[in-house]
Amino acid sequence: MEHTNLVALIFGAIERHPQHVAQRYWNGQTWQDRTFRELGDVIRQTAEGLKSLGVSPGERVAIMAKTRPEWIIADLAIQSLGAVTVPIYPSTPQEQVTYVVEDADIHRAIVESPDMADKWPPSVTIRWMTGDPVQRMDQWWGDRVPSLTPYPSRRSDLATIVYTSGTTGLPKGVMLTHGNLLANIEAILALRATSPAFTVTREDVALSFLPLSHILERMVHLLFLSQGVTIAYAESPERIPANLREIRPTVMVAVPRIFEKLYAAILDQMTRAGGVKRRLFDWAIRQGIRRYERFWQWGGSRPVWGWADRWADRLVYRRIRQAVGGRLRFVISGGAALNPVIGQFFYAVGIPVIEGYGLTETAPVLAVNWPDRPRYGTVGRPLPEVTLQLAPDGEILARGPNITPGYWNRPEETQEAFQDGWFHTGDLGEWTPDGFLRVTDRKKYIIVLSTGKNVAPQAVEQKLLLSPWIEQAVVLGNRQKYVAALLYLNPEKVQEWARLHHRDAPSYPELLQDAELSAFMMQEVERVTADLAPFERPKKVAFLPHELTEAAGELTPSLKVKMNVVEERYRSLIDTLFESVPVVGGRKG
Repeated sequence: MEHTNLVALIFGAIERHPQHVAQRYWNGQTWQDRTFRELGDVIRQTAEGLKSLGVSPGERVAIMAKTRPEWIIADLAIQSLGAVTVPIYPSTPQEQVTYVVEDADIHRAIVESPDMADKWPPSVTIRWMTGDPVQRMDQWWGDRVPSLTPYPSRRSDLATIVYTSGTTGLPKGVMLTHGNLLANIEAILALRATSPAFTVTREDVALSFLPLSHILERMVHLLFLSQGVTIAYAESPERIPANLREIRPTVMVAVPRIFEKLYAAILDQMTRAGGVKRRLFDWAIRQGIRRYERFWQWGGSRPVWGWADRWADRLVYRRIRQAVGGRLRFVISGGAALNPVIGQFFYAVGIPVIEGYGLTETAPVLAVNWPDRPRYGTVGRPLPEVTLQLAPDGEILARGPNITPGYWNRPEETQEAFQDGWFHTGDLGEWTPDGFLRVTDRKKYIIVLSTGKNVAPQAVEQKLLLSPWIEQAVVLGNRQKYVAALLYLNPEKVQEWARLHHRDAPSYPELLQDAELSAFMMQEVERVTADLAPFERPKKVAFLPHELTEAAGELTPSLKVKMNVVEERYRSLIDTLFESVPVVGGRKG
């Protein structure tokens, strides 16, 4: 059945699963459930409350909150009035909030708590999700049966304006219609015909912790709810490991950094164990990767588990799966590139990590791997109804019903993004012989060395992050003779190294000055980048004294590095990487 808008999509699920649990959340003492019928009631009650404030069709209403059950309630309530949701990350600086408020002409907002009040101009009327007992959105809720009939939005009507955080400059408002998001949801559901593993039902439980302000989490949230999936909300980032064991999800969305950290922790634990345990672990992982390789050698029809796989499962794989709840059927990975080594590792232990590709402008998925046959090192094949082609310079061009009509108040940039009927993604890619898409890097981030060689920094950074010593990596070298890297090291590993080498330096930053540690880390860099071309391998590294964070303005909310900020903030450190030759922008753009 084709729905005309997102509200109709979710209310269809409410009618089919009224008594089933839609949301599960921690209330401070225990996990509490909200059924689909109750979800429908609070959505309509919130919409009635917003209507009493004067919200009308087409009006832009902001949401600023971390991921929590009230977020999607507010989103669907806004859209029930035919209004347009404008998500704003809680970490957004005040000046950017002011910019978005003025650009989108926002007069009303739903905000997580009064702690965020100072970010908002007085012209905006605010209702809170928590805190103030009088101006809180749940004051609109109650035992009364809501009477509001949702506004009959059409697929062509605007559903949301998502301001891309970007790594440079002011954010742009990406306009997405109901039809854009519905097309993405419908295309993914259509894959069930060829890949039954994509099927999600009311038997599934998802754990949600990525920002709902990010379009991938939001789209998948709507998809899950539309199929009757129960969505549990993590208490906090620190509690995710515990929540995984408590909730025992069957599906979820995550970013590659989650898997990188888990992978590094498992390898470190096995290295410490040594002996028989390490040899058994290595054998089991090799066995799983051989199974993956055989799977594709035999045509990618079905993975075959032999007796060795079953023993490896009993002795190794099962224990790793138990650490994340023991029931995960697949995990959707987005926001950044997934290292194929890490993808193969988790596939080997029975947790397929599914990487796709897309942008905010494409609502967001353009291509995706399939849970039962992922091709790691690629982002899969185009979705149904999506057409992709490569420009002569390798840029990925896209057409499809999920693609934005343009940028809010930016006609020139809209015209620039669409040429000859194709949306220009700004990403470079290539096709494999069997039709899978491989994304190289952002076009503007490609490093051009003074020798004329081109280096995709993302590929080098992925290799560096395979080291348990390296937490963050920023590869530089535009217009230079060679590639270099800024590294943030694992503080625990550095302290452990200091103890083993009898160093008395009292702090992590002081230890980073140790010449022997620098020499050791260059060996580690050479080890993990050994299979790259010589010109791609970093010839020098420098150590960041602190982790790059979103709070410090060095990362976007989706954890991408803001190159302009990092290059300005660490200019003197970068200059040391290139001797006396001043660096002219570590990357282009």
